[in-house]
Amino acid sequence: MQQLSLALEQTISKFPAKPYCSDDLSFGVQVRPKHIALLKKYIQPNHPYYTHFFVFDLDYPTAYVDLFYSMVGVPIPNLIVENPQNGHAHYIYQLKTPIYQTDASKPKPIAFGNAVYSRLRELLKADVGYTGLITKNALHQHWRTHILRSEPYTLNQLAERLDLTQHKINKPIAPDEAVGLGRNCCVFHTVRHWAYVEIRKYRGKTYNQWLQGVIDRCTALNSEFTAPMSYNEVKGIAKSIARWTWKRDSYCYQEFIDRQTRKSKLGASKGGTARSMQYQDRRKQAQALKAQGLTNTQIAKRIGVTRVTVIRWFSQGV
Repeated sequence: MQQLSLALEQTISKFPAKPYCSDDLSFGVQVRPKHIALLKKYIQPNHPYYTHFFVFDLDYPTAYVDLFYSMVGVPIPNLIVENPQNGHAHYIYQLKTPIYQTDASKPKPIAFGNAVYSRLRELLKADVGYTGLITKNALHQHWRTHILRSEPYTLNQLAERLDLTQHKINKPIAPDEAVGLGRNCCVFHTVRHWAYVEIRKYRGKTYNQWLQGVIDRCTALNSEFTAPMSYNEVKGIAKSIARWTWKRDSYCYQEFIDRQTRKSKLGASKGGTARSMQYQDRRKQAQALKAQGLTNTQIAKRIGVTRVTVIRWFSQGV
């Protein structure tokens, strides 16, 4: 009983302060303070910016017993919340360190987390269309709750016995396949490649103009998802892409300008020296012809320069 209380207590402590909840999903969900939401049959387990739980929806009557008889090598979930009427259940894995999904988040942990989640979903034969927004409330008497593990998992612990290859982690995700963390990966990787080229059109414009352009692109892609992310989630991803590409492109563009300037100066220096030597010879010729009594007009025609140039040379003392 003590283990049961501890496991449920630490699970509940990670729920959002004002989660979505409902007693009947056919009537939608509502936002309520946690103490009220915990009385409902369904509740939101993860904060929009932090993934504390991997939740899987197993829509078949042997969802609970299959863990012990046919799911060889599958990590034991912390909780299984079962529907006693049909045997369908939610498998809940608690993460020791949450996966952050803010504008300051690094993409690699999100991609790794998505790979772990996707592989577990395959092994559990869980519903691929389940978004993870709402789960069966483990505290509600309508469900049968099984506490199997009180210690949260690290991502590495979950991945120890899973077949995760580098190809799978970096595998592109189509919008119609993206759920959960996969939506973040899909938006980030798709839009960042677009941004590498598109930012060239914003040279000379402000950062806020560029940021809005990236937000618009991310929002358009997000609208293609079966279960779109919130605007704040999309904006966080957009800010991460916009900030990195803006800083990087400004540096590269300035490097290009500096290279062109250096080349221009080098060319001018070489060309200027050659031209200077050429005119020095002509000045000497003009001086010799002047000593022979030729006029400025005659000297100019003889050495191939204008009469004004000859006059300027002599005024400067040749």
